[in-house]
Amino acid sequence: MRMRLPKVKVVSAVSLDGKIASRTGYSKLSCPEDLRRLHLHRASVDAVMIGANTAIRDDPMLTVRLVPSERQPIRVIVDGLLRIPTTLRVVKTAREIPTVVLTSNRADRAKAEELRQSSVQVEIFDTYPIDLREALHSLREKYNVSSILVEGGGTLIWSLIRQDLVDEIYLTVTSCIFGSGTSFVEGEGFATCEDSPKFRVKSVLFCSCGREVVIHLIRERST
Repeated sequence: MRMRLPKVKVVSAVSLDGKIASRTGYSKLSCPEDLRRLHLHRASVDAVMIGANTAIRDDPMLTVRLVPSERQPIRVIVDGLLRIPTTLRVVKTAREIPTVVLTSNRADRAKAEELRQSSVQVEIFDTYPIDLREALHSLREKYNVSSILVEGGGTLIWSLIRQDLVDEIYLTVTSCIFGSGTSFVEGEGFATCEDSPKFRVKSVLFCSCGREVVIHLIRERST
């Protein structure tokens, strides 16, 4: 039986050389208009997902604030070793906004219980790294999530692309250059273009700021 999976779209801003953060961790790449576009994406999905490194480094709220919205998406953190601190803002506000942490059987059970005491839903999977296909299926079945926005980081994006779970990408290419840092995709990589999932450019938007281009790509799947 085929798993019912949510639609996954990745939204990210990168430097001209494909970095989402500099060597120092600086990642404020988007102009105000691009940030508004990000919040429009958040308002359009059932859940927003990030990896543990992004959660720890940026401590984001992952809420819709810059555009009108009748609801907030579920916040999902993929953290196979349960490294996130309980002081994160998503943990502190979990009683108001549903928050789910996906972890593995290598997680500290006392830490998992501490998060649950803060109203965080902790889902423990049998393997490490987490089988993201199984995790997405669980989000669909247990939380009625039919669409997910992935905001990073590079390791999580690679894992999703490697398992061919990404349906759309919105990539904002900015005019700065970092030279080194964290890439849009961080992982072992594919050997050739033939190995990679194939995406087709659907549209290109020139931002009104004059320094950014937004590329919308969709996954090409055989019918």
